[in-house]
Amino acid sequence: MALHSDRVRAIGIFKARREFTPEEINENAPQVIDHVRNLPIIKSNITKYEVAYKVEKFPQTLASTLGLREAEYTTVIIVEGLSHEKIREALAHPDYLAVIKGTLEHATHLEHFEFFSAEFVTVI
Repeated sequence: MALHSDRVRAIGIFKARREFTPEEINENAPQVIDHVRNLPIIKSNITKYEVAYKVEKFPQTLASTLGLREAEYTTVIIVEGLSHEKIREALAHPDYLAVIKGTLEHATHLEHFEFFSAEFVTVI
């Protein structure tokens, strides 16, 4: 098993200011997603941009089922590109920052947001 060398990732995790309902997410997320997806810098530098948010649909949370502490973080952003430089260029671009700044300020406190570059191994 080896690290992928054909693409890399950046991963952001954050704790939301409050629980957002599925209705709120479905109402607001598509506009932000479309805006981000259509930015030229994103189209040219990013091969995948995924956002996942915490949901618990079962009576017992997954963390408690596994005997783990409940996660404070509620959202994960996975950005994939051909190089760390391409990802950084896109995420630091003024057009991207203009879109995401208001969204992040609405969703979280910046001290509850972490971002890091990553390389990965596919296990299955």
